[in-house]
Amino acid sequence: MLHHHYHGEVASLHCLSPPSLPFSSHYHSNMITMAPSPFHFPAATCEPIQELLPVVAGNRPAGSGSTDDAYQMAAEEERRRRRMISNRESARRSRMRKQRQLSELRGQVVHLRDANRRLLDELNQAMRGCSDVHCENARLRKERAELQTKLEHLMQAQKNNTSPSSSQPCKNI
Repeated sequence: MLHHHYHGEVASLHCLSPPSLPFSSHYHSNMITMAPSPFHFPAATCEPIQELLPVVAGNRPAGSGSTDDAYQMAAEEERRRRRMISNRESARRSRMRKQRQLSELRGQVVHLRDANRRLLDELNQAMRGCSDVHCENARLRKERAELQTKLEHLMQAQKNNTSPSSSQPCKNI
């Protein structure tokens, strides 16, 4: 019986099956630095050894080893080429995404600077208005004090003018 040594374990070929398509495509698209595993061990299924006999090295017809090796190397090279193209495309998308984000951030900076400038103008205008109101209030307080003083003088003068005439009895009657 043929055995395949894999990471120090012995696995019987009659329980091995080729990798499943979703596993294989996921593996090759996501695992860049690891060498592909030659077998996938399903949990519950075991294939008969007769289906794998043409693939096993010891059962090849004479002279077909170099063809299989060349085919395997070409397939590996094709996988590397696809992975490289995929990585380049992913990097291009990443650069475009970054460029789009930078453009959006620049737009936000312009918008926020304009909003900040408007708010500063409004604040300055409000502060000028507040200062004007304080000046006007001070002027009105001063005017009020002056008018109050005049009123007190007028009332004092009127009191002084009306007082002596009221103390003298009326002679014309």
